[in-house]
Amino acid sequence: MRNKTSVLITGVNERIPIQAIKYAAAAFGGFAADYALLLVLKEWVGLHYLVAVPIAFLAGIAVNYLIGIWFVFRSRHLTRGRELLLFLAISLIALAVTEGSMYLFTDLLRVDYRISRLITGAATYLFNFFSRRLLIYRAKRESTKIE
Repeated sequence: MRNKTSVLITGVNERIPIQAIKYAAAAFGGFAADYALLLVLKEWVGLHYLVAVPIAFLAGIAVNYLIGIWFVFRSRHLTRGRELLLFLAISLIALAVTEGSMYLFTDLLRVDYRISRLITGAATYLFNFFSRRLLIYRAKRESTKIE
């Protein structure tokens, strides 16, 4: 006989593919804003790509957050303030990885910054999805007594 906790945990895990697809839409929206602003800041404003990347990244995570809370992750177990704080902490780690990877690919390996940003964007998608799902948007697990 399965208890209520095991059913709940199984139900949460079964939603991962659906959430991953929805999160891909949020990530695409955020990355589109990020990438477009990166191009504007680098090509039109003339900023160095390592200065333009964090500015564009911040715009992208704002779009991603708004789409995420509206469309992807509806289950809440944290206050909005704590949720936003964790979201920003995860995003700062992703930004550090992005900046380091951009430097590696663009300056050291001589890959065009536009291609480098596509590569780093794909890598941070997985990190962001699983980190945010685990730390911020996980469903509450109810404990029940096995009788």
